Amino acid sequence: MNKNILARISKTSALLGLVLSLLACAQPSPVNLGIADAVPALAIDSVKVSATGETVAFKTSLANGELYLLKASGAVGAGANTVDAEFGGFGAGAAGADVVGGVDVGLDVGRPALRGASGRMKWFGGYRPDHVYYMLVTGEGKPLTLKLITSGTTPAASGALTVALIRLSPAPPALAKPLETLAVPVLETKTSTTMAPAQSSIYLLQCAGQGKVGGGGLGMGDAEYMDYRADGTGKEDIGDGNTDYGLGVDEADLSKSPRKNWWGPWRQDHIYYLLYTGTGNPITFMYYDVKGGYGDNSKTDKLTVSVFAAP
Repeated sequence: MNKNILARISKTSALLGLVLSLLACAQPSPVNLGIADAVPALAIDSVKVSATGETVAFKTSLANGELYLLKASGAVGAGANTVDAEFGGFGAGAAGADVVGGVDVGLDVGRPALRGASGRMKWFGGYRPDHVYYMLVTGEGKPLTLKLITSGTTPAASGALTVALIRLSPAPPALAKPLETLAVPVLETKTSTTMAPAQSSIYLLQCAGQGKVGGGGLGMGDAEYMDYRADGTGKEDIGDGNTDYGLGVDEADLSKSPRKNWWGPWRQDHIYYLLYTGTGNPITFMYYDVKGGYGDNSKTDKLTVSVFAAP
């Protein structure tokens, strides 16, 4: 073959290769279909939980008495048989149901519901189209196990949910800097954030500290409990006048008991966390004591509240 022809073929091939390379680089990145990063950078462990029903466990042991945040992302199945960490039975554009075909579908972490509720421990909030949910758990000195419960109609081996483990205690928590921090008195006084959390976005609230809320300098109160001794004995969650003691979040009606927002089981360090869904308005806090019983509360003691974006 003529050397000039061979040279032209060689140049043409090189040019074609260059064009193909440029086209490959120009291809769009995979689209994130509304699902946030499944494993935050601050997570200490993560697992994949498949639709086939096998029980899986974190490699990390959850230290006894310490607080952790779980983040579950994704959905499995297809169409009306799709299931995420808490809801199922939804197709395109439809909201999910907590119970499908008589089955409480979702991701079971092997813990019972708290504060007298029945069934398994639930993931926070209502159905979310982004299929991202959070849960607060207290360590029991062993790895946490997880299993996805479906209605039986979800196709087998049709994907997996990702669950990340984030440490909250001992302080400081493995979180980014708070969006805002404020001091809330242990009085019948409303205190609000300057920020207005975005509608439907999830936030993590932290309440730290304690204050004098009883006569004789003997009664102390924190985010959830009152009148406890140093070791926690004698603590009261709901006390005089059926008042649900503690820090109310977007609530100030002392006659409502229990409060709609609960800070969780007793903590010796007096540092509590609560998941919160933004309303588009500032968050308002008020300390709950029995009606007419604020006269012996400290006028200077305050609880420190920090607002974090959920990771």
